[in-house]
Amino acid sequence: MSTITDIGTLISRHPNIHGGCPIIAGTGVTVRRIAIWYKQSLSAEEIASRIGHLTLTQVYAALTYYHANRDEIDADIAAEVAEGDRIEALYQSQTQIQSEAQVLEMPSVAQYPSRREFMKLPIEERRRILAEQAEVMLSHYQEDREWQELDRSFD
Repeated sequence: MSTITDIGTLISRHPNIHGGCPIIAGTGVTVRRIAIWYKQSLSAEEIASRIGHLTLTQVYAALTYYHANRDEIDADIAAEVAEGDRIEALYQSQTQIQSEAQVLEMPSVAQYPSRREFMKLPIEERRRILAEQAEVMLSHYQEDREWQELDRSFD
């Protein structure tokens, strides 16, 4: 004899789990995740086999919830994609800044084993190194928007 399941109990929301997004009750699997795989042409059976602890009934409940609330879930998917794009752009800009910083390598006092060894260099060499450092720093600060904004705030 089979038991009767109230399908309304298969999907839940908890504010502390995935920010309150609808999930398959008793799991941390979001309806959004099931919908994304469904939109990638996976069948309910394939989705259930990918997430071994879910039953086919739970996957169909998530798909039913998705179809009944398509606008909400599609908006949630779009927000997740936008956040992923934002993080990707941030990562790319940080990577570019780091590579630019490596390109701006300049001779420095730190390249010498000790300050004493640097001080033993001829005065002309020390002046040249310090002048190169000053040029790179000046160029950096002239191109840095944060410094430009700070400088304008004093006007």
